[in-house]
Amino acid sequence: MKFNKYLPKERQEMLEKQYKEYIKNTPMTKKEQRAVREWVKDGYSVYENPSGAWHEGQIPVEFLSVYRDEEYIRQHTKGMNPEETRKFALKYYGWSEEVELPLQCGESDLEFDFQIDENEELPFQ
Repeated sequence: MKFNKYLPKERQEMLEKQYKEYIKNTPMTKKEQRAVREWVKDGYSVYENPSGAWHEGQIPVEFLSVYRDEEYIRQHTKGMNPEETRKFALKYYGWSEEVELPLQCGESDLEFDFQIDENEELPFQ
């Protein structure tokens, strides 16, 4: 495998070993295999992904999983405008269009009641 010339030899060896084992044990199409190979040649592990996606437990999502998701979305959004594509992707991932932030504290938790005695010695005075 021909890697980026600036990639350290040890990293190249590790990535190539991972790649060979991964393609031997993971069913994929020729197109997917080429995509994984190009990803690895660029210096990335098959266990990393370009979007920084992680499973629960802080385990990175494999490149091929993200690639398959992106390909599925690309195939099903051909001819759609950007807004339709965005809505399709949100629905695909199970996200709503509204920002949903969990309520972790009450309004009273956001108020600060600092009272400093004018005679109190403060650091950085």
